[in-house]
Amino acid sequence: MDFIKSLVENKLLLIGNFVLTSGKISPYYLDLRRLSNYYEIFSDTVNKAIDKIKNIDFDMIIGIATGGMPFASFISCRMGKPLGYIRMEKKGYGTDKILEADVSGKKILLVDDVATTGGSLSKAVEVINSEGGRVVASLVIVDREEGAEKKLDEYGVKLISVYKIREILEYLLNSSLISDNDKNNIKEYLVKNIE
Repeated sequence: MDFIKSLVENKLLLIGNFVLTSGKISPYYLDLRRLSNYYEIFSDTVNKAIDKIKNIDFDMIIGIATGGMPFASFISCRMGKPLGYIRMEKKGYGTDKILEADVSGKKILLVDDVATTGGSLSKAVEVINSEGGRVVASLVIVDREEGAEKKLDEYGVKLISVYKIREILEYLLNSSLISDNDKNNIKEYLVKNIE
């Protein structure tokens, strides 16, 4: 699969030991903040995402800073939808806002690069809801399948992903792109952590 090969070749999928935002230790890390540096594969990903959300009724896109912003921006431009963004914490100066958008009375598509446990996404849903908006769906490039879908379901928000981590890792496990030791570490992680 071109997407997976591109991730590995461009070091957007790294193998080793990584601490995630959730605090978990993972044998792989998706560094999708640089995916937009590779226009062809990024553009293809955006096209696939738009195809997945074309039947969702929403008024505005809110990207989660910083990983979700390039993805949200491309989708906004291609679909002709307004765009805002949300930080995970206040910046401590200026207007000191977390949410940079007027979401009152609007149906929101929340966008990020990767979903793991759903902590960042659910926090964003809470902020948007408190400002009078309603998140109708959340879109990510990759769902790591470690609880985000279930967490968002508690808020009545559907998680949509362009790719699932299982398909990416299964491709790697059946390739010669990584060592046998790395394959064993990934298999063990999959058994313990993937829903």
